[in-house]
Amino acid sequence: IPLIDLKPFLEDKEGKSSVVHEVTRACQEIGFFAITNHGVDCSSSSSVMTDIWTASAAFFDLSESEKKEASSDNTAEYPYGYEQSENLELAKTGSKSQVDLKETFSVGPSNPDSGMPQRRVPSKPADFERAITAYYQSMEKLALKLLQIMALGLDLPQNWFVDKMGHHSSALRLLNYPNLNEPAHPGQLRAGAHTDYGALTILKSGGPGLQVKRDKTSDSWVDVPTFDSNNVFIINLGDMMQRWTNDKWVSTLHRVVVPPYDGQNHRRQSIAFFVNINGDANVEALSTCVDVEHPAKYKPITAGHYVLKKYLKS
Repeated sequence: IPLIDLKPFLEDKEGKSSVVHEVTRACQEIGFFAITNHGVDCSSSSSVMTDIWTASAAFFDLSESEKKEASSDNTAEYPYGYEQSENLELAKTGSKSQVDLKETFSVGPSNPDSGMPQRRVPSKPADFERAITAYYQSMEKLALKLLQIMALGLDLPQNWFVDKMGHHSSALRLLNYPNLNEPAHPGQLRAGAHTDYGALTILKSGGPGLQVKRDKTSDSWVDVPTFDSNNVFIINLGDMMQRWTNDKWVSTLHRVVVPPYDGQNHRRQSIAFFVNINGDANVEALSTCVDVEHPAKYKPITAGHYVLKKYLKS
């Protein structure tokens, strides 16, 4: 999984085309890559990254009853909030497996034009809403930069995706993988094998455990590097981008494995930003990904309906 420095692209310097080439190659071959020098402040003690990381840990440290107050009673009406019973493998494959060993809290966009319900953020911990808002906004900006790179990689104008993001429905998800108090059941995972639904995902990973299945014909899994720098995000493509590119780019199966039960503290945090384009946007095979030898494989579909249907299945 390559680590790509975005600085030449963001500063429009020599090497900009090399960034596009590296991202394009990763999207074609594995659908995963890591980025650094991306413009998001992750280093200072008062950065948006530090604030959301601290607030996320504080939320998951609340009592069970306090966290459950942030749950949604009707996920069809409000598909966000606190969750602790997700089964991603069941959603992807339909096969029965154990519930994932994690808990999450998610929010959608604050823009009413997105068509999504009004955001609900609990009052505890202090500054939770402020940290969420600042981080969400920073991810919106980074997503647009990544989509500019991807547009060029697909032989499209640099700003081709911009008008598909004007009232997007991207979701921010905080994840906590608690330390094991007892051995996991056989086959149980922290996050079951799955692909993501939308265009792409921006992940801040807080430790080992994330794996990708690079070869569909094999049962082998590859560990995603943790990287030493705090300035690194993991990027992966979602099913919608694979569909959009007529399978030219790939959405790769991934999972989070259970750590050893050895008396050590293996709590793991991560933060995912799922980039979902405008809900009313039509997704059909890009003209640059279709030719006589590669006709369109999928029928056009509305983005919002596609993503919500996949989410509720989980």
